[in-house]
Amino acid sequence: MSRIRVAVLGASFGRLVQAPAYLQHPGFELVALASASEEKARTVAQELGIPRGYGDWRELLKQESPELVSIATPADLHHPMFMAAIAAGAHVHCEKPTALHRWQAVEMRDAALAAGRVAGINHEFRFLPARMHALALARAGAIGKVRRIEVLGRYPIWWRPESRAMTWLSQAERGGGILGALGSHHTDCLRTFLGEPVDVLASVRVDQPRRGEHGLATADDACTVHYTFAGGETALIDMSASAPYRWERFEVHGEDATLRWDEAGYVLWRIVAGKEPERLETPSEFQLHPREGDPHLLAPFKVMVERLHRAIRHGEPLEPDFARDAVPVQCALDACRASSRAGTRVVVEPPPAPVRA
Repeated sequence: MSRIRVAVLGASFGRLVQAPAYLQHPGFELVALASASEEKARTVAQELGIPRGYGDWRELLKQESPELVSIATPADLHHPMFMAAIAAGAHVHCEKPTALHRWQAVEMRDAALAAGRVAGINHEFRFLPARMHALALARAGAIGKVRRIEVLGRYPIWWRPESRAMTWLSQAERGGGILGALGSHHTDCLRTFLGEPVDVLASVRVDQPRRGEHGLATADDACTVHYTFAGGETALIDMSASAPYRWERFEVHGEDATLRWDEAGYVLWRIVAGKEPERLETPSEFQLHPREGDPHLLAPFKVMVERLHRAIRHGEPLEPDFARDAVPVQCALDACRASSRAGTRVVVEPPPAPVRA
């Protein structure tokens, strides 16, 4: 069977994680890469052994006719790139945050469904071993009924003005902000344990607005999100991207025990009141085997790439999927921002039903 011809749009995360994963998979042929800078695109393509680099992603679609387009660009480009790729007959894989708002995400979903194309969203954090193990244990009732989940994140992204200059990540109009960048992953995590959130109370804010010498951020660098779920369960996401250090912790609190993992995502602990935390052995089916020197997210993204291959070539259901996962997460993020603006708890509106042409 011939290899799937894939093109990567984006030369930052695309270069660091996406392109290497496709290059290492025997079922894909990475034929081209695009960047806003043609010079950068050609340099990265040459560095990675990709045949061609483009400074114009539309020209890439026209010249290469890829079977799969993998989007790893700023969020404001996701919708036009996704729609153009679907119109060109390609399957699409998209980075998060999905889009600028839920209506763009819904339009993207409906276009892919109408065209019969595979559409994926890159919630590769799902495949970190500790999280997969925790989810399996929770679903098996190993900690009793799950009552609450807490996700705490501290990141030195914008600790000081000179930490990082102004980029799209600091611009609200371009879909920047820590809520979309990492809150999308964390919201997806909560959904896998508890289902869809029904309402939310959120504070989405800029704590340290200065970027470089002159830039002022309009996109959030901090957020506190409190979701409620249909069974009465609650969940907290609290993140600051202007902290002077990096640290993450995930805790799933059940009636009988708590499951905890930290940022690396490879070690899971079980905690019971009055006892020392117990380190749990990861079952073989959840293990990843990253190569020394690889970026941290390459190993879980390779799981996503394998799932894309099976979905495209063999028609297997894709997980995470655009319709079932990307759009509901975007609806939840929109509700977080609406709650923050209103200063009150708001309902998380479910996505409208798909419209097929």
